[in-house]
Amino acid sequence: MKKMLIAALCTAVLFGCAHYMPQAELPPDVRNIAVPVFGNNTDKYGLEQYLTSKTIDEFLTDGKVGIAEIYKADAVVKGTITKFVSTPILFDSNQVPQQYRMRIYLDLSFFNNKEQRELYRMEDIWEETTYYVVNNLGMPAETEETARIRVLDSLASKIVRRVIYGRTN
Repeated sequence: MKKMLIAALCTAVLFGCAHYMPQAELPPDVRNIAVPVFGNNTDKYGLEQYLTSKTIDEFLTDGKVGIAEIYKADAVVKGTITKFVSTPILFDSNQVPQQYRMRIYLDLSFFNNKEQRELYRMEDIWEETTYYVVNNLGMPAETEETARIRVLDSLASKIVRRVIYGRTN
């Protein structure tokens, strides 16, 4: 009897978690947001356009808020890419880099247009990846651009999770 009760409880917990949806952390009056083009304080051209576009796509995919022009929006998400770091981390016997770690940093703010106040500001949000520049250890070679897109995609997802659900993981 005791085993059946434990099994039933475990099953209920597992199936209950399978349908969990995180609750929105947005103020209730925020139904649409604006995402102006992010700033870019790095020497890497085009990061801001890609990140802005991908962030808008992520908001639309999530579906909790609509996208509006800045003067019609209930809230505004602003960001500035502050650092782009690509560091070699694995070398061959001739000291030629084989693998790199790329990290992109962003400052983010969320502004309530209706109340004309900043809801929060976060500095140095980052995402990173590692990539091989040569086919090594069974891992295919990648370009810096491919790795950069992967990091920016992850950063856009992190922005949406923070704005909608109040978390970055």
